Amino acid sequence: MGMTNKQFQGIIRLILMQVDNVLKVVKDNTELQELRDVLQSMLEDGD
Repeated sequence: MGMTNKQFQGIIRLILMQVDNVLKVVKDNTELQELRDVLQSMLEDGD
């Protein structure tokens, strides 16, 4: 059984929220910032 687009976007939003929470504590982590950018672009591409 596959995942719907809405379910996929929900998972991406959940991960993005957690990455944002970590970035509030560890502001200078470039790898996390790059991950955040990729996740955000995945959401924007899906709309």
